[in-house]
Amino acid sequence: MRRLLLLVVMGLAGGAGWLLFDREAETTTVSAAGESGPSLQQQLRYIGRDGRTGMATRVDDRYIAEVDESYENYGKVESVAIPPPSAGDVDLARLVIPEIGVDSRLQRYGVDKFGRLDVPSDASTVGWHPAYSSLPGEGGSSFFAAHYSWAGGPGVFSKLSTLANGDLVEVRESTGVVARYRVTSVVDYPLATIDMGALLDGRPGLETIVLMTCSGPPNEGEYPLRTVVLAVREA
Repeated sequence: MRRLLLLVVMGLAGGAGWLLFDREAETTTVSAAGESGPSLQQQLRYIGRDGRTGMATRVDDRYIAEVDESYENYGKVESVAIPPPSAGDVDLARLVIPEIGVDSRLQRYGVDKFGRLDVPSDASTVGWHPAYSSLPGEGGSSFFAAHYSWAGGPGVFSKLSTLANGDLVEVRESTGVVARYRVTSVVDYPLATIDMGALLDGRPGLETIVLMTCSGPPNEGEYPLRTVVLAVREA
């Protein structure tokens, strides 16, 4: 297994949330468990994808131990904050999801001093992380995150979990170009089962976007789940 390069921790609704990014290590896949098979949590934590071949492979206990250690160090170990890379000739401007009334500004974010993906500090902005994302048309995946709630009110992604397969998502560039995507899955993940490497990579071989926010009944201000929406670029 390749060396674990980066553990990313992010909170999306005022409470702290652990989301792990391992760009070069083997990443876990998401698949539904059969009635007699392993639970979804077991699949997410122990079944991976080989980064070179794309085929399924095992994630060993050493990787799991590193993940668990990152939970224990959450918010305690400081490093150097990493700002987002400078914008080029083309930048992303807005995210539009007609089905849930979203028409929001997209803002670039980096990584804070605790190794966490920075997120918006308001209810209406959607954050994207260009260091870990592709622009529309490049054939990769872009990751967008926003708040479910903020300061006691609904956030821009408060209705994200109500999206259904086939719903439209538009990414508008600073040049006026509009890229259109259709939702293919909406999944609520228990927090400890999320593999950020797999989410940031989207679906291999397809141009995709991934949207994420908190979900689940809050417990003392923290949300136990993350809603993750995958959408694929229209042909």
